[in-house]
Amino acid sequence: MRKSLAFLLTLLGITVASPGLAQSARGHAHVHGVATLDVAVDGDTLVLGLQSPLDSLLGFEHRPRNDKEKAAVQTMANTLRQPAELFVLPIAAQCRSTSVTLQSPVLEAGPGADGDGHADLHGEFVFQCVQPRHLTGMTVQLFKAFPHLKRVDVQIATPHGQNAARLSPQRNQLRWQAGRS
Repeated sequence: MRKSLAFLLTLLGITVASPGLAQSARGHAHVHGVATLDVAVDGDTLVLGLQSPLDSLLGFEHRPRNDKEKAAVQTMANTLRQPAELFVLPIAAQCRSTSVTLQSPVLEAGPGADGDGHADLHGEFVFQCVQPRHLTGMTVQLFKAFPHLKRVDVQIATPHGQNAARLSPQRNQLRWQAGRS
């Protein structure tokens, strides 16, 4: 990873390896119906960091207790592993997903306590773009995929600066200044 991308990720607090650190660094509050999305653009690389209460994605936050809940968890994971469907990027940018990392207690195998009953999902989605000068925004389809989700608070970091946005089912598009290529 290039130094500038590492700096942008650090600035936003994007880290899947230690989600507790990112949460405390950003002051992320666990609010049902609300997720956060960190967007970092550097050259031909786009990294998205998603943090959401499981309730916003599943409608519950405990480990699955029956077949219906197990199926819901599997469907959620399968949906999140298709990031090009959730984060629609400009066709001209020619971006492709290169990695997806998901962390959540419901995705871990084996028995375990539900903790405090406020479980989250942390996801990292990395895209590489052939024509990054056309990477000027995206349409976020999380609301369509997860009806319990009502708001996404976004932080954007690009070589041109930082910005923030608040998305909803009615306002699901992000725009930013493209980088040079």
